[in-house]
Amino acid sequence: MRIEQAPRGFLARQPWQEPVASVRHWGIWKLAPRLRTYLITVDCCAAVAIAVAATLNHWHGSDVFLFWALVAAGAIVTEATRKVKIPHGGVFRDMLAVWFIAAAVLLPPFYALVMPIPLTLFRMLRTQPGVAHRRVFSAAANGLAYAGASVLFHSFPASLAGHAPGTGLHVIAWTAILGLCGATGISVSNAFLTTAVGLSDPAANLREMAFGREAALSDLVQLSYAFAITLPAAISPFLLPATLPIVLVQRRFMMHAQLQAEARFDSKTGLLNAATWQQEAQIEVSRAARTRTPLAVAMVDIDHFKLVNDTYGHLTGDAVLSALSASMRALLREYDLVGRFGGEEFCILLPHTSEHAAGEIAERLREKLSQISITPNHDSGPDTTVRVTVSIGVACMHQSRRDLDDLIAAADAALYYAKETGRNQVKMAMDSGAPEES
Repeated sequence: MRIEQAPRGFLARQPWQEPVASVRHWGIWKLAPRLRTYLITVDCCAAVAIAVAATLNHWHGSDVFLFWALVAAGAIVTEATRKVKIPHGGVFRDMLAVWFIAAAVLLPPFYALVMPIPLTLFRMLRTQPGVAHRRVFSAAANGLAYAGASVLFHSFPASLAGHAPGTGLHVIAWTAILGLCGATGISVSNAFLTTAVGLSDPAANLREMAFGREAALSDLVQLSYAFAITLPAAISPFLLPATLPIVLVQRRFMMHAQLQAEARFDSKTGLLNAATWQQEAQIEVSRAARTRTPLAVAMVDIDHFKLVNDTYGHLTGDAVLSALSASMRALLREYDLVGRFGGEEFCILLPHTSEHAAGEIAERLREKLSQISITPNHDSGPDTTVRVTVSIGVACMHQSRRDLDDLIAAADAALYYAKETGRNQVKMAMDSGAPEES
């Protein structure tokens, strides 16, 4: 008998240890502690709720058939729009709520709890895999939200709700309760998801995300289509195929509308992206030249930003970008245009602003931004904070500078001069092209 030498690394890690090792590298462990705790808590609550609901559920073949019919309908609509990319990191309305609401009303709570799971798996297989912990959290949040809506619906007496809409006054009451429960499910789901976004990005505009005009309109559309799905399905599951075209068309419309709006903004800062800023700034510059009104352009650059990324990591760098962007939006006027020009550089257009006023605005920005403190996204001690400064170059419209390209070039030259002469300062581009200190 002879003992063969084990392959290198065999004693260090057996095959059964591979899954354990991979768990340690999950992206969720790299999140901030509060966000990580929140996501895991919601996921665990959903798992416990599914286990409890399964023991309480009364199993009927008709319920199982209707459940899979709704899942199939949602999968068909998802498959038909799978080439439309869905942005990450926000609350995105994709019309799946109509199927969740139908399950919450027509089936016991268990089915509403588990319905997001097969649809999430199908989306990951057929569209974009996405970030695993985000997909799991979204499924858990939707499951809990619409299971709550289901519990609410089934808490009403059969004389008001029940399994079928009936006729006369009963169908009116049934429809009103459907609307109440559907709105409850949508609201709770939005609350779960916006809380996660807020913990991930403190600078995110949660009010606009949850209660803005576009968000409210999208939720109302989903609720109205839930009526169109649930009423036929309550009569017979075999009527579901007739409802697919209207949901498919509306899903495509909503997704394209949201993507068009999303395409205007930089994903990390929420500011206008460079292309959109230049388009809108060009309109303002042309108007100012035509009406002979003052206008200024400012270029802002974060000092030593690479050092922040190298020292604290890119997550902290992203937090710095978000915090400064939110502060600039708050400090500037409603009609000022601020965008991310690239990397750590921002561009600001100041309509109806004289040279003196532009210098004052830039100096106020420089001072306020230098006071922002950001906590690093890793274990650097409870008292560790990051502060950065900015350099700003400003150019105003003159006879020698009457188009956007000239203004950007002059402001960029002034910015370069500010960085070359010490950083953390404002430089004004004079009509002659020589920058001067504000």
